[in-house]
Amino acid sequence: MEELVRVAKALADKKRLEVLALITQNRDVCVCEVSDTLGISQPLASKYLKQLRDAGIVRVTRQGKWSIYSLGDTTLIEPFLKRLRTLSLPPLYRCARC
Repeated sequence: MEELVRVAKALADKKRLEVLALITQNRDVCVCEVSDTLGISQPLASKYLKQLRDAGIVRVTRQGKWSIYSLGDTTLIEPFLKRLRTLSLPPLYRCARC
């Protein structure tokens, strides 16, 4: 039950859903790509990504000094992700630094 609560809380915010949709549509993103694409500050993008990571929805891997985020275990929310893949989002601003 606790796992469901964590996932539900992580998905209960419009901007976090946009971050998740961005990851769902682009596979791997860094914090600066999320920030630049969605027009939010990097600290706020980091906060949203941490909340999604803590819920087990996204995972992080290190590539040199960069943290790259991708989908984690999506078993609980796969039908939900199918809908996110259809959302209209701005094109991803690819990070020139990572």
